[in-house]
Amino acid sequence: MGFVDFLATLGEYLPAVTKPKDRPSLATKLLWSFIAVIVYLVMASIPLYGVTSANSFLSNFLAEEIIFASTQGTLAQLGIGPIITSGLIMQILVGSKLIQMDLAKEEDQARFTEAEKGLAFVFILVESALFGYVFTRTAGNIELSAIVTVQLIVATYIILLLDEMIQKGWGLGSGISLFILAGVTKIMFWDMFGIAAVSNQNLPVGFFPVLISDIVSGKNILSLIVNTSTTTPFQPDLVGLISTIGLIILIIYLTNINIQIPVTTQRLRGIKTTIPLNFLYVSSIPVIFVSVLGADFQLFASLASYISSPASTVLTDIANAFFFPPANVPHSVFALVVDPIGAAIYAVVFIVLSIIFGILWIDVAGLDPATQAQQMVEAGMEIPGMRNSPKVIEGILARYIYPLGFYSSLIVGVIAVLATFLGVYGTGVGILLAVTIAIQYYNLLAYERTLEMYPLLKRIIGE
Repeated sequence: MGFVDFLATLGEYLPAVTKPKDRPSLATKLLWSFIAVIVYLVMASIPLYGVTSANSFLSNFLAEEIIFASTQGTLAQLGIGPIITSGLIMQILVGSKLIQMDLAKEEDQARFTEAEKGLAFVFILVESALFGYVFTRTAGNIELSAIVTVQLIVATYIILLLDEMIQKGWGLGSGISLFILAGVTKIMFWDMFGIAAVSNQNLPVGFFPVLISDIVSGKNILSLIVNTSTTTPFQPDLVGLISTIGLIILIIYLTNINIQIPVTTQRLRGIKTTIPLNFLYVSSIPVIFVSVLGADFQLFASLASYISSPASTVLTDIANAFFFPPANVPHSVFALVVDPIGAAIYAVVFIVLSIIFGILWIDVAGLDPATQAQQMVEAGMEIPGMRNSPKVIEGILARYIYPLGFYSSLIVGVIAVLATFLGVYGTGVGILLAVTIAIQYYNLLAYERTLEMYPLLKRIIGE
């Protein structure tokens, strides 16, 4: 039995959610999606029993909290991290042909899903044990470490089941997207309207409560334009608010730009159509990889401090290049004045790695010209005036795909860096994820609503 077969077998024996027998109505899907979000938010608000050092260990993990929809020191400490990590690893293994699976076949697709679930459970066990040890290391109590580990295993597996419930048709879209959107929205809402600071999550008092308080008490509100305080480095300011609105509009605009490639089909001769390639071809994948890589360096640096001080120092120096601004420096445009060299290093590292990861993702995720050309030929599509050969179509697509991959990776990297420099609410990576997910849900809601209004379409498309 191979490793993938072992994971698939493990996934089959784990508790699972069954698919609905009949297609649920839109109202039912919205209800179950709402319930899943409420359960996730409740878990993200319940502290882990026995944990007192979460803040000291994970003080700079805001980027990972955004990507993994996690919350420090709570039952949602791991969030969707194990699910995303297992999914990315399995996709890379399949895309790079390291494991032979044809996801077009129903049998291989089911095996892939079960293996992905099994791998996610392995990550849940490992990460829960790791965090259970780290959170209770000062107490030196094995029983307390076991209690924290069990809490994390149960809570994270519940999150996995919520994601599985939504993906199997009970809800809309995927639980991963829904939880990320909920997490980013919560942080943005708190940055604007939070009435109290939550120190262990780096959540300050919101901009508008501070503004109202300063006006009522007669204080100078000019200090709210740009945060220059080292005592409240995470305090939102006016520049960050305006930048947040501007970047959301920019991302929506870029997301709706498509490059149209003219094609015809063999079944409908004479009828021409187009295949759209999104201008942000690799979406926000590059900045996700860069952020996760930096967060992993931080994690390893923290763990290495208990094993080897020199190794911890090296890892910390590397991790610092992935994050800006440094500790106790205002998270605003003022940080550029305080640490311009650190800002330049951060920008170069983040943008260059975004481009590298974006190009690599095209090849390993099946977005490369060769794979796309083969899919077009198998679907009976052809480019007018060109021979219906995969090699010919691949040459045409290569003119579009690789430049799109490069420029889209560059653009999302620059947006994330600028967002960090301007102190946007919810971080640049968070805004990129939230806006793209919100657009996907808007299109999904429109699709579901159309099917309910015109039931005949269900038969036509096989729903």
